[in-house]
Amino acid sequence: MFPYYFIRFSGPLLLILVGLKILSGYSLVGKFGESSWFSRLHQNHTIDIALLFLFIFHACYGLRLFLIDLGMMKQEKFIFWAFTILSTGLFVASYLYLYR
Repeated sequence: MFPYYFIRFSGPLLLILVGLKILSGYSLVGKFGESSWFSRLHQNHTIDIALLFLFIFHACYGLRLFLIDLGMMKQEKFIFWAFTILSTGLFVASYLYLYR
């Protein structure tokens, strides 16, 4: 049940964070206004890491849910742990590639 709720909450949160990232990018180049705190928001690594985490887990849990709905996977507990480990591995690899 956790992946179902995670997808439901991470989707809107992803939309908000991506919107903030786009608006802060406009502010950084001076097209949105001269708000210094808003342009610093674009360079904040915490938002980048949150976006990366939410995107990877949302995508993998969505794929998991899609496969279960199609009837391809009957062992929900196994597929939950498989996709959680896959998501964690993708997140760690992406983090190390981007921020190392």
